[in-house]
Order: sequence, then C-alpha cells, then structure tokens
Amino acid sequence: MINSLLSGFGEYIFENMKQYFTNFDGLTNASRSSMLWIAIALTIGIIVCKLVIPKDKQPLVNKISLGVILAYVITSIVLFTVCYFLEVSDKEEYFFPLLYYPLLALVLVAVGSALAIYLKPLKWVKITCASLTGAALVAAIVCVGFHFASGDYIEPNWFESAEDVNTLGLYISAVILVAVIAVPAILFDKNSTGWDTRSLTFAAVCVGMSFALSYIRIVKMPFGGSITFASMLPLMLFAYMFGARKGVIAGLVYGCLQAIQDPYVVHPAQFVLDYLVAFSALGLTGILRSFNLFNGNKAQFALGATIAGVLRYIAHFFSGAFAFGSFGAWYTDVWEGFSNAYVYSLVYNALYVIPEIIIVVVVGVLLFTSKNFTNQVEKYTLMGTKKVEKAEASAETTAE
Repeated sequence: MINSLLSGFGEYIFENMKQYFTNFDGLTNASRSSMLWIAIALTIGIIVCKLVIPKDKQPLVNKISLGVILAYVITSIVLFTVCYFLEVSDKEEYFFPLLYYPLLALVLVAVGSALAIYLKPLKWVKITCASLTGAALVAAIVCVGFHFASGDYIEPNWFESAEDVNTLGLYISAVILVAVIAVPAILFDKNSTGWDTRSLTFAAVCVGMSFALSYIRIVKMPFGGSITFASMLPLMLFAYMFGARKGVIAGLVYGCLQAIQDPYVVHPAQFVLDYLVAFSALGLTGILRSFNLFNGNKAQFALGATIAGVLRYIAHFFSGAFAFGSFGAWYTDVWEGFSNAYVYSLVYNALYVIPEIIIVVVVGVLLFTSKNFTNQVEKYTLMGTKKVEKAEASAETTAE
C-alpha cells in the first residue's frame, strides 16, 4: 500500500510541476506560469534587498516592497478573475454568483481597509474598517450557507447527496478550533500593542509575499491544498515579530485571499475551517515568545511554526473528514482503509501539509542563521510590542 501511494504521488508531483512551471497553453495556464516566475523573482529580490541594503535605506525598501507586493496581489486578483470568467463563458468552469461575489467583496473590503488604515491610521478609521470587514465576512459566510442549502454544490463537486456532508461534525469542530486559536491570541499575547503604520506595512508585505509564494506550487492536490515553496513563511515571520493577535488577523486576511485564489467551498463551516481557521492558526507562530519558552530565534521559531502548522493540519483534517470524507471510497483500489473518512482525511491532508511545514521550518531556520536577518527580526519585534515603551521610558530616565 505504501509503495503504491508513494509511487502514485511521485508521478502526480512530476506532472504538476510541469503543469505549473512550464505550461503556456492558453491564457489561464500562461498567466499561472508567468505569475509564478514573477513571484519567484519578487521573493528573491525582496529578500536580497532586506539583507544587503544598508539600514538607513531600509524604510525606502519597505515602501517600495509594499507597493510592488500590493501591485502584484491586485494584478493577480484581476488577472485570475478574468481567466475564471473566460473559463466560465467557455463552459469549462462552474460559476456560482452567490458564492463567488461575496468572497470577492470580502477580499476587496479587507484590502481596501488595510490601505485606508495605512493612509489614515486614526481610531475612527480603524473602527470603521474593522466593522466593514466584519460585516463582509459575516455576509460571505451567510451566502455560503445559502449556497449549501440550495444543493447546487452537489453535482459540480461530485457528491452523491447532501448526506455526504456531516454538518454537525463541521460546526462542532469549527467552534472548537476557533476557540483554540482565539483564546491564546487574546489572553496570552500580553505584549502586543495596537496597529500602527509600521505593523500594518509589515502585515501587508508579509501577506502579499505569502500570497505571491502560494503561486509557486510544487504540487496541487486534486481536491484542494498544495505544496508550495514556503508560502506560509512570511505570514509566520510576521506573527513571530508582531505577536499572535496581529498574526491571527493577518492570517484571516490571507485565508480570504486563498478563498478567491483557489475556492473549494461547499459548506459555511467547511469554509471557516479550510480558509479562516487554517490560516489564522499560522498567527500563533510567535505565541511561545509570550511565555519566554525555548528562547533562541531558531528553536523558538521552529517549534512555534510546527505548532501553528499542526493546527492548520487539524483544521483541514476535520474539514476533510466531515465534508469530503466520501471521496475516500474512490481510492480503495490503493488501500481499502480509505473507505474510512477519518483515515482518508488523515492521509490526504498529511501528503501536502506536512511537506509544507517541513519546508517552512527548514527555510526559516536557514534565514535565522543570518545575523543581519536576526537583528532585523529583533529590531521590529521590539518595535511591535510593549517592550519599546519600556525601552523609551528607560532612556528618558537615564537622560534625566
């Protein structure tokens, strides 16, 4: 069974690599491959600039990086939206207005709110933007609920009936995991301060870089999920530097972008698990810093990233077991155990989430071997927490 699984998965990876890196057949494939190579170039360029350019020039580097990343994200959204509608018009793709437009509106509101706060970091602007984003999120979840109730998802997603989806299991697991992520972020991230221009800029850059890296797909799984080149890393680094509260919020925004990039939504709780919970969990990467556990950049980041990655895996596991567990019956020729929804979800999600975690931890640890990189992380970590207030107060006392 193991040999058959690994052999089939290896062939699938090879075919996917050809599909995403060198496929210029048609507008959609050409756009995907082109944006993938642009993402690679942007990622390398930004990392080199952050490590090589002198400190006094870094504010300019941050502004330019922010502009470039936002331009890439906006271009990606527009380009792939056009490709999507062209596929719909050619009858190569299903289109559900009740599902697509609310998700697109949510992303646009979130991106617009971030830009508004960046330009006018006033309290009333933050409250207004948070309220609009929250309302758009609730509206999107409600619309997904209507989509599920309509039954339109059954045939296009290869379900036999609505009974294939375990609604109760989805709701219970979603509520539990929301609590598991929210409680530590709210109660234990005591050093975090409010959003300022610096943290908002870094959030936009890191979310944008993660979004760009998510197009660098080593393999795309047939029913959602991909192995990418460390696409979770920028988001995890942001959470590590600025705390779990900001990290969870950045993860929510990133999850919304993922829902637009590669939507596979059949149920409101499944949408919450696969997109909102799974990626907001990455915001807990820096939670160990709040407890001063495993001090030392490499070990602390590696363990925090592993914990966050495992929480993402658990979210996908519950979604796979309760929403897509019936698909396991199609692979009983590989192993009869796949007829069990829990076993199928356990294996399916492990095939891409575990490699993702390994890639992120390895690349992250390699980055932390650079003293320049570590100093930059510590610098912005200090500025993103209450430690900076203590440092400034201490400096004033010394001056007196």
